[in-house]
Amino acid sequence: METRVLTPETDKADHLRRMKRIPLLLLLLMAMLFAWTLGHPASWAGWLHAFAEAGMVGALADWFAVVALFRHPLGIPIPHTAIIPTRKTDLGLSMSRFVSDHFLEPEVVRNKLHRVNLASFVAGWARSDKGRNSVGDLVTSVLRWALDALHEERVRKFLSRLSNRQLARVNIAALMGNTLEWLVHGQRHQQILTQVLRYAIVVLHDNREAIRERVQQESPWWVPGFVDDRIMQKILERVENQLFQMTLDPDHAMRQRFNQWVRELAHNLRHSPEHKRLGEDFKQQLLANDELQDYLYGLWRELAGGIESDLDKPESVIRQHVGQWLGGVVEELEDDEEMQAWINGWLENTITQVVTRNREQIASLISDTVESWDAEDTSRRVELAIGSDLQYIRINGTLVGGLVGLLIHAVKLV
Repeated sequence: METRVLTPETDKADHLRRMKRIPLLLLLLMAMLFAWTLGHPASWAGWLHAFAEAGMVGALADWFAVVALFRHPLGIPIPHTAIIPTRKTDLGLSMSRFVSDHFLEPEVVRNKLHRVNLASFVAGWARSDKGRNSVGDLVTSVLRWALDALHEERVRKFLSRLSNRQLARVNIAALMGNTLEWLVHGQRHQQILTQVLRYAIVVLHDNREAIRERVQQESPWWVPGFVDDRIMQKILERVENQLFQMTLDPDHAMRQRFNQWVRELAHNLRHSPEHKRLGEDFKQQLLANDELQDYLYGLWRELAGGIESDLDKPESVIRQHVGQWLGGVVEELEDDEEMQAWINGWLENTITQVVTRNREQIASLISDTVESWDAEDTSRRVELAIGSDLQYIRINGTLVGGLVGLLIHAVKLV
Protein backbone atom coordinates (compact mmCIF):
# COMPACT_ATOMS: atom_id res chain seq x y z
CA MET A 1 0.00 0.00 0.00
CA GLU A 2 1.41 3.39 -1.01
CA THR A 3 2.10 5.71 1.91
CA ARG A 4 0.93 9.29 1.44
CA VAL A 5 3.48 11.94 2.39
CA LEU A 6 1.94 14.68 4.50
CA THR A 7 3.08 18.22 3.73
CA PRO A 8 1.65 21.64 4.61
CA GLU A 9 0.20 21.81 1.10
CA THR A 10 -1.54 18.42 1.35
CA ASP A 11 -2.90 19.42 4.77
CA LYS A 12 -4.37 22.58 3.26
CA ALA A 13 -5.87 20.61 0.36
CA ASP A 14 -7.50 18.12 2.75
CA HIS A 15 -8.90 20.93 4.88
CA LEU A 16 -10.25 22.69 1.77
CA ARG A 17 -12.02 19.50 0.63
CA ARG A 18 -13.64 19.10 4.03
CA MET A 19 -14.78 22.70 4.07
CA LYS A 20 -16.31 22.40 0.58
CA ARG A 21 -18.55 19.59 1.81
CA ILE A 22 -20.38 21.84 4.30
CA PRO A 23 -21.92 24.33 1.81
CA LEU A 24 -22.58 21.44 -0.60
CA LEU A 25 -24.54 19.57 2.10
CA LEU A 26 -26.47 22.77 2.87
CA LEU A 27 -27.36 23.12 -0.83
CA LEU A 28 -28.58 19.51 -0.93
CA LEU A 29 -30.58 20.11 2.23
CA MET A 30 -32.24 23.17 0.68
CA ALA A 31 -33.02 21.18 -2.49
CA MET A 32 -34.62 18.39 -0.44
CA LEU A 33 -36.71 20.89 1.55
CA PHE A 34 -37.75 22.60 -1.66
CA ALA A 35 -38.84 19.32 -3.24
CA TRP A 36 -40.61 18.12 -0.06
CA THR A 37 -42.63 21.32 0.44
CA LEU A 38 -43.42 21.85 -3.23
CA GLY A 39 -47.22 21.89 -3.49
CA HIS A 40 -47.64 20.97 0.19
CA PRO A 41 -51.06 22.23 1.44
CA ALA A 42 -49.97 23.08 5.02
CA SER A 43 -49.48 26.79 5.81
CA TRP A 44 -46.13 26.22 7.45
CA ALA A 45 -44.91 24.47 4.29
CA GLY A 46 -45.10 27.78 2.41
CA TRP A 47 -42.64 29.35 4.82
CA LEU A 48 -40.22 26.41 4.62
CA HIS A 49 -40.60 26.30 0.83
CA ALA A 50 -39.74 30.02 0.54
CA PHE A 51 -36.73 29.53 2.85
CA ALA A 52 -35.43 26.55 0.82
CA GLU A 53 -36.02 28.26 -2.53
CA ALA A 54 -34.14 31.44 -1.60
CA GLY A 55 -31.44 29.40 0.15
CA MET A 56 -30.78 27.43 -3.07
CA VAL A 57 -30.54 30.66 -5.04
CA GLY A 58 -28.10 32.16 -2.51
CA ALA A 59 -26.03 28.97 -2.40
CA LEU A 60 -25.77 28.72 -6.18
CA ALA A 61 -24.99 32.43 -6.58
CA ASP A 62 -22.21 32.36 -4.02
CA TRP A 63 -20.85 29.07 -5.42
CA PHE A 64 -20.62 30.76 -8.82
CA ALA A 65 -18.90 33.83 -7.32
CA VAL A 66 -16.31 31.78 -5.41
CA VAL A 67 -15.56 29.37 -8.25
CA ALA A 68 -15.31 32.23 -10.77
CA LEU A 69 -12.27 33.52 -8.89
CA PHE A 70 -10.24 30.41 -9.64
CA ARG A 71 -11.70 28.78 -12.78
CA HIS A 72 -14.57 28.79 -15.28
CA PRO A 73 -17.70 27.41 -13.55
CA LEU A 74 -18.52 23.99 -15.00
CA GLY A 75 -15.77 24.58 -17.56
CA ILE A 76 -17.90 27.14 -19.43
CA PRO A 77 -15.77 30.17 -20.51
CA ILE A 78 -18.19 32.76 -19.18
CA PRO A 79 -16.77 36.32 -19.42
CA HIS A 80 -15.15 37.70 -16.28
CA THR A 81 -14.62 34.29 -14.71
CA ALA A 82 -11.31 32.50 -13.86
CA ILE A 83 -10.17 35.92 -12.66
CA ILE A 84 -6.99 34.86 -10.85
CA PRO A 85 -5.41 32.70 -13.60
CA THR A 86 -6.31 35.15 -16.40
CA ARG A 87 -5.23 38.30 -14.53
CA LYS A 88 -2.47 36.96 -12.31
CA THR A 89 0.12 39.43 -13.67
CA ASP A 90 -2.13 42.44 -13.00
CA LEU A 91 -2.99 41.10 -9.56
CA GLY A 92 0.71 40.61 -8.78
CA LEU A 93 1.47 44.19 -9.82
CA SER A 94 -1.43 45.49 -7.71
CA MET A 95 -0.22 43.53 -4.68
CA SER A 96 3.32 44.80 -5.27
CA ARG A 97 2.16 48.44 -5.40
CA PHE A 98 -0.02 47.93 -2.33
CA VAL A 99 2.92 46.57 -0.31
CA SER A 100 5.22 49.32 -1.55
CA ASP A 101 2.76 52.13 -0.78
CA HIS A 102 1.43 50.92 2.56
CA PHE A 103 4.00 48.59 4.15
CA LEU A 104 7.34 49.91 2.88
CA GLU A 105 6.53 53.59 3.20
CA PRO A 106 9.45 55.30 5.08
CA GLU A 107 7.40 56.62 8.01
CA VAL A 108 5.71 53.25 8.50
CA VAL A 109 9.09 51.50 8.64
CA ARG A 110 10.59 54.17 10.90
CA ASN A 111 7.66 54.12 13.35
CA LYS A 112 7.78 50.34 13.57
CA LEU A 113 11.52 50.32 14.24
CA HIS A 114 11.19 53.18 16.72
CA ARG A 115 8.84 51.09 18.87
CA VAL A 116 11.31 48.19 19.04
CA ASN A 117 14.50 48.24 21.11
CA LEU A 118 16.53 46.29 18.58
CA ALA A 119 19.79 46.58 20.51
CA SER A 120 18.26 45.18 23.70
CA PHE A 121 16.50 42.43 21.75
CA VAL A 122 19.69 41.35 19.99
CA ALA A 123 21.67 41.50 23.24
CA GLY A 124 19.11 39.31 25.01
CA TRP A 125 19.08 36.86 22.12
CA ALA A 126 22.88 36.73 22.00
CA ARG A 127 23.04 36.05 25.75
CA SER A 128 20.85 32.94 25.41
CA ASP A 129 22.34 29.54 24.68
CA LYS A 130 20.60 29.50 21.31
CA GLY A 131 22.03 32.90 20.40
CA ARG A 132 25.59 32.02 21.43
CA ASN A 133 25.43 28.74 19.56
CA SER A 134 23.99 30.47 16.49
CA VAL A 135 26.75 33.07 16.44
CA GLY A 136 29.37 30.37 16.98
CA ASP A 137 27.89 28.28 14.17
CA LEU A 138 27.80 31.33 11.90
CA VAL A 139 31.45 32.19 12.54
CA THR A 140 32.45 28.56 12.05
CA SER A 141 30.46 28.29 8.81
CA VAL A 142 31.94 31.50 7.42
CA LEU A 143 35.49 30.42 8.31
CA ARG A 144 34.97 26.97 6.80
CA TRP A 145 33.51 28.49 3.65
CA ALA A 146 36.41 30.93 3.31
CA LEU A 147 39.00 28.23 3.93
CA ASP A 148 37.38 25.82 1.49
CA ALA A 149 37.18 28.56 -1.14
CA LEU A 150 40.83 29.54 -0.72
CA HIS A 151 41.89 25.90 -1.05
CA GLU A 152 40.37 25.84 -4.53
CA GLU A 153 43.06 26.17 -7.20
CA ARG A 154 40.90 28.42 -9.38
CA VAL A 155 40.15 30.71 -6.44
CA ARG A 156 43.83 30.92 -5.54
CA LYS A 157 44.79 31.75 -9.13
CA PHE A 158 42.03 34.36 -9.32
CA LEU A 159 43.16 36.03 -6.09
CA SER A 160 46.78 35.87 -7.26
CA ARG A 161 45.90 37.58 -10.54
CA LEU A 162 43.75 40.14 -8.75
CA SER A 163 46.42 40.96 -6.16
CA ASN A 164 49.12 41.21 -8.85
CA ARG A 165 46.92 43.53 -10.89
CA GLN A 166 46.22 45.72 -7.86
CA LEU A 167 49.88 45.70 -6.84
CA ALA A 168 50.90 46.68 -10.37
CA ARG A 169 48.85 49.88 -10.01
CA VAL A 170 50.43 50.85 -6.70
CA ASN A 171 53.25 53.39 -6.53
CA ILE A 172 55.36 51.63 -3.92
CA ALA A 173 57.70 54.57 -3.31
CA ALA A 174 54.85 57.07 -2.89
CA LEU A 175 52.98 54.68 -0.61
CA MET A 176 56.01 54.24 1.62
CA GLY A 177 56.60 58.01 1.56
CA ASN A 178 53.02 58.73 2.64
CA THR A 179 53.35 56.13 5.40
CA LEU A 180 56.51 57.80 6.70
CA GLU A 181 54.82 61.21 6.53
CA TRP A 182 51.97 59.83 8.64
CA LEU A 183 54.47 58.48 11.16
CA VAL A 184 56.35 61.77 11.32
CA HIS A 185 53.17 63.84 11.63
CA GLY A 186 52.30 62.37 15.01
CA GLN A 187 55.90 61.73 16.15
CA ARG A 188 55.11 58.06 15.86
CA HIS A 189 58.50 57.39 14.28
CA GLN A 190 60.15 58.59 17.50
CA GLN A 191 57.95 56.25 19.53
CA ILE A 192 58.99 53.36 17.28
CA LEU A 193 62.64 54.38 17.65
CA THR A 194 62.26 54.41 21.44
CA GLN A 195 60.95 50.85 21.42
CA VAL A 196 63.76 49.76 19.09
CA LEU A 197 66.37 51.35 21.36
CA ARG A 198 64.93 49.63 24.43
CA TYR A 199 64.95 46.31 22.64
CA ALA A 200 68.56 46.88 21.52
CA ILE A 201 69.65 47.55 25.11
CA VAL A 202 68.03 44.31 26.27
CA VAL A 203 69.60 42.33 23.41
CA LEU A 204 73.07 43.69 24.12
CA HIS A 205 72.75 42.94 27.82
CA ASP A 206 71.45 39.41 27.27
CA ASN A 207 74.11 38.53 24.68
CA ARG A 208 77.25 39.84 26.38
CA GLU A 209 78.75 36.36 26.68
CA ALA A 210 78.10 35.54 23.02
CA ILE A 211 79.72 38.83 21.98
CA ARG A 212 82.71 38.12 24.26
CA GLU A 213 83.25 34.70 22.69
CA ARG A 214 83.01 36.18 19.20
CA VAL A 215 85.59 38.88 20.06
CA GLN A 216 87.98 36.28 21.40
CA GLN A 217 87.65 34.21 18.22
CA GLU A 218 88.40 37.18 15.97
CA SER A 219 91.13 38.73 18.14
CA PRO A 220 94.84 38.07 17.27
CA TRP A 221 96.39 35.22 19.23
CA TRP A 222 98.99 37.43 20.81
CA VAL A 223 96.42 39.75 22.50
CA PRO A 224 95.74 38.57 26.08
CA GLY A 225 92.18 37.55 26.89
CA PHE A 226 91.79 40.06 29.72
CA VAL A 227 92.61 42.85 27.26
CA ASP A 228 89.84 41.65 24.93
CA ASP A 229 87.43 41.53 27.85
CA ARG A 230 88.36 45.00 28.96
CA ILE A 231 87.99 46.50 25.48
CA MET A 232 84.70 44.67 24.90
CA GLN A 233 83.36 45.81 28.27
CA LYS A 234 84.21 49.44 27.57
CA ILE A 235 82.67 49.33 24.10
CA LEU A 236 79.46 47.71 25.33
CA GLU A 237 79.18 50.14 28.22
CA ARG A 238 79.57 53.09 25.87
CA VAL A 239 77.06 51.67 23.41
CA GLU A 240 74.51 50.86 26.12
CA ASN A 241 75.00 54.29 27.68
CA GLN A 242 74.48 55.98 24.32
CA LEU A 243 71.36 53.95 23.65
CA PHE A 244 70.08 54.67 27.15
CA GLN A 245 70.59 58.42 26.71
CA MET A 246 68.80 58.36 23.37
CA THR A 247 65.91 56.47 24.99
CA LEU A 248 65.45 59.03 27.78
CA ASP A 249 66.26 62.28 25.95
CA PRO A 250 63.65 63.24 23.30
CA ASP A 251 65.94 66.09 22.15
CA HIS A 252 69.05 63.96 21.76
CA ALA A 253 71.20 64.90 18.76
CA MET A 254 70.98 61.39 17.33
CA ARG A 255 67.20 61.57 17.53
CA GLN A 256 67.23 64.89 15.69
CA ARG A 257 69.42 63.41 12.95
CA PHE A 258 67.07 60.42 12.77
CA ASN A 259 64.11 62.77 12.51
CA GLN A 260 65.77 64.70 9.68
CA TRP A 261 66.70 61.49 7.88
CA VAL A 262 63.13 60.15 8.04
CA ARG A 263 61.73 63.44 6.73
CA GLU A 264 64.18 63.53 3.83
CA LEU A 265 63.50 59.87 3.03
CA ALA A 266 59.73 60.47 3.02
CA HIS A 267 60.14 63.46 0.70
CA ASN A 268 62.44 61.54 -1.66
CA LEU A 269 60.10 58.56 -1.77
CA ARG A 270 57.24 60.81 -2.76
CA HIS A 271 59.03 63.07 -5.24
CA SER A 272 62.37 61.60 -6.32
CA PRO A 273 62.37 59.85 -9.76
CA GLU A 274 65.25 57.66 -8.58
CA HIS A 275 63.33 56.40 -5.57
CA LYS A 276 60.26 55.87 -7.74
CA ARG A 277 62.36 53.76 -10.13
CA LEU A 278 63.75 51.73 -7.22
CA GLY A 279 60.20 51.19 -5.96
CA GLU A 280 59.05 50.01 -9.38
CA ASP A 281 62.04 47.64 -9.63
CA PHE A 282 61.21 46.21 -6.21
CA LYS A 283 57.54 45.82 -7.19
CA GLN A 284 58.44 43.98 -10.39
CA GLN A 285 60.69 41.65 -8.43
CA LEU A 286 57.79 40.85 -6.13
CA LEU A 287 55.46 40.20 -9.04
CA ALA A 288 57.97 37.95 -10.78
CA ASN A 289 59.03 36.03 -7.69
CA ASP A 290 57.04 32.78 -7.88
CA GLU A 291 59.06 31.27 -5.05
CA LEU A 292 57.94 34.07 -2.73
CA GLN A 293 54.30 33.58 -3.65
CA ASP A 294 54.59 29.81 -3.15
CA TYR A 295 56.25 30.42 0.21
CA LEU A 296 53.49 32.79 1.29
CA TYR A 297 50.87 30.31 0.11
CA GLY A 298 52.61 27.58 2.11
CA LEU A 299 52.43 29.75 5.22
CA TRP A 300 48.76 30.32 4.51
CA ARG A 301 48.15 26.58 4.15
CA GLU A 302 49.74 25.95 7.53
CA LEU A 303 47.64 28.67 9.14
CA ALA A 304 44.45 27.42 7.44
CA GLY A 305 45.22 23.87 8.51
CA GLY A 306 45.58 24.99 12.12
CA ILE A 307 42.27 26.86 11.98
CA GLU A 308 40.46 23.90 10.42
CA SER A 309 41.92 21.54 12.99
CA ASP A 310 40.73 23.80 15.80
CA LEU A 311 37.23 24.10 14.32
CA ASP A 312 36.94 20.30 14.22
CA LYS A 313 37.57 20.01 17.96
CA PRO A 314 34.59 19.81 20.36
CA GLU A 315 36.24 22.46 22.53
CA SER A 316 37.29 24.83 19.75
CA VAL A 317 39.49 27.68 20.97
CA ILE A 318 38.14 29.93 18.24
CA ARG A 319 34.54 29.28 19.29
CA GLN A 320 35.49 29.88 22.92
CA HIS A 321 37.12 33.21 22.06
CA VAL A 322 34.11 34.22 19.97
CA GLY A 323 31.79 33.28 22.85
CA GLN A 324 33.88 35.22 25.39
CA TRP A 325 34.05 38.26 23.15
CA LEU A 326 30.33 38.13 22.45
CA GLY A 327 29.54 37.71 26.15
CA GLY A 328 31.63 40.76 27.02
CA VAL A 329 29.98 42.90 24.35
CA VAL A 330 26.48 41.78 25.36
CA GLU A 331 27.10 42.37 29.06
CA GLU A 332 28.43 45.85 28.41
CA LEU A 333 25.63 46.69 25.97
CA GLU A 334 22.83 45.60 28.33
CA ASP A 335 24.09 48.01 31.00
CA ASP A 336 24.60 50.96 28.65
CA GLU A 337 21.29 52.57 27.72
CA GLU A 338 23.00 55.41 25.86
CA MET A 339 24.80 52.94 23.61
CA GLN A 340 21.54 51.07 23.04
CA ALA A 341 19.86 54.33 22.04
CA TRP A 342 22.72 55.16 19.65
CA ILE A 343 22.61 51.70 18.04
CA ASN A 344 18.82 51.82 17.76
CA GLY A 345 18.99 55.25 16.11
CA TRP A 346 21.66 54.09 13.69
CA LEU A 347 19.73 50.93 12.81
CA GLU A 348 16.51 52.91 12.44
CA ASN A 349 18.07 55.39 10.00
CA THR A 350 20.04 52.75 8.10
CA ILE A 351 17.19 50.28 7.65
CA THR A 352 14.77 53.07 6.72
CA GLN A 353 17.17 54.39 4.08
CA VAL A 354 17.80 50.92 2.67
CA VAL A 355 14.08 50.13 2.49
CA THR A 356 13.28 53.55 0.98
CA ARG A 357 15.91 53.23 -1.74
CA ASN A 358 14.95 49.66 -2.58
CA ARG A 359 11.21 49.59 -1.83
CA GLU A 360 10.31 49.10 -5.48
CA GLN A 361 12.81 46.25 -5.86
CA ILE A 362 11.63 44.64 -2.61
CA ALA A 363 7.96 44.87 -3.58
CA SER A 364 8.75 43.63 -7.09
CA LEU A 365 9.59 40.26 -5.56
CA ILE A 366 5.81 39.74 -5.31
CA SER A 367 5.00 40.72 -8.88
CA ASP A 368 8.01 38.90 -10.34
CA THR A 369 7.23 35.74 -8.40
CA VAL A 370 3.53 35.77 -9.35
CA GLU A 371 4.41 36.44 -12.99
CA SER A 372 6.75 33.43 -13.03
CA TRP A 373 4.00 31.09 -11.79
CA ASP A 374 1.88 29.05 -14.16
CA ALA A 375 -1.73 30.29 -14.40
CA GLU A 376 -3.24 27.08 -13.05
CA ASP A 377 -0.55 26.82 -10.39
CA THR A 378 -1.28 30.40 -9.29
CA SER A 379 -4.98 29.64 -9.00
CA ARG A 380 -4.26 26.49 -7.01
CA ARG A 381 -1.87 28.27 -4.62
CA VAL A 382 -4.32 31.10 -3.93
CA GLU A 383 -7.26 28.72 -3.51
CA LEU A 384 -5.29 26.63 -1.00
CA ALA A 385 -4.43 29.81 0.90
CA ILE A 386 -7.90 31.41 1.12
CA GLY A 387 -10.32 28.81 -0.29
CA SER A 388 -11.30 27.46 3.12
CA ASP A 389 -12.33 30.92 4.32
CA LEU A 390 -14.29 31.53 1.11
CA GLN A 391 -16.49 28.52 1.87
CA TYR A 392 -18.00 30.52 4.71
CA ILE A 393 -19.27 32.93 2.05
CA ARG A 394 -21.19 30.03 0.48
CA ILE A 395 -22.50 28.94 3.88
CA ASN A 396 -23.57 32.47 4.80
CA GLY A 397 -25.07 32.99 1.35
CA THR A 398 -27.24 29.90 1.77
CA LEU A 399 -28.50 30.91 5.20
CA VAL A 400 -28.88 34.62 4.46
CA GLY A 401 -30.66 33.76 1.20
CA GLY A 402 -33.08 31.57 3.13
CA LEU A 403 -33.80 34.37 5.61
CA VAL A 404 -34.40 36.80 2.77
CA GLY A 405 -36.82 34.24 1.28
CA LEU A 406 -38.74 34.20 4.57
CA LEU A 407 -38.88 38.01 4.54
CA ILE A 408 -40.21 38.10 0.98
CA HIS A 409 -42.80 35.43 1.79
CA ALA A 410 -43.97 37.49 4.78
CA VAL A 411 -44.34 40.56 2.59
CA LYS A 412 -46.38 38.59 0.09
CA LEU A 413 -48.76 37.49 2.83
CA VAL A 414 -49.36 41.00 4.13
